[in-house]
Amino acid sequence: DVLVTDYAGLMFDFALTGRPMLFHTYDLELYRDTVRGFCLDFETRAPGPLLVTTDEVAQALRSIGALAARHADAYESFRRDYCDLDDGRAAARVADRLLADAP
Repeated sequence: DVLVTDYAGLMFDFALTGRPMLFHTYDLELYRDTVRGFCLDFETRAPGPLLVTTDEVAQALRSIGALAARHADAYESFRRDYCDLDDGRAAARVADRLLADAP
């Protein structure tokens, strides 16, 4: 019903569900500056709140409806910009293409 993650690419797949996402970013500076970095401006584009402590995560889970409403615009923007081709029909398009090119 809700995704609690750090920076996992799973967020791109989960965004298709329309369900809320929470980001436990206790090591954000280390991850961003030393470990790996991001392929997008994660801090401004994340489709949900960035939460540092486990207490913040617990509180967010208790008020997930209000949080989801507060982040609805960011969520929709994220889906539009990063999930625009994900419509559940990719395999059908591949099969159609293969069959169209078959001798």
